[in-house]
Amino acid sequence: MFVALMAFMYFFMIRPQNKRNKELKLLQDSLKVGDTIVTFSGLYGEVVEVGTATLIIRIAPKTDVKIDRQSVRGIAA
Repeated sequence: MFVALMAFMYFFMIRPQNKRNKELKLLQDSLKVGDTIVTFSGLYGEVVEVGTATLIIRIAPKTDVKIDRQSVRGIAA
């Protein structure tokens, strides 16, 4: 019974979360200048400069913000 519970948790909880984390990491590593992104805090902006660990995004005209690359949630639609 315990083995079945562990298998259930692996296939329905742990494995999908690992897959989502891997996809998010690939997205964060593939960002380029000109992409429109959204951060985990809900900030929308256009990527202006890409660094190794940080991004500079433009959130309004003449307003650039430096953010951590890992704070990017996804590409804005």
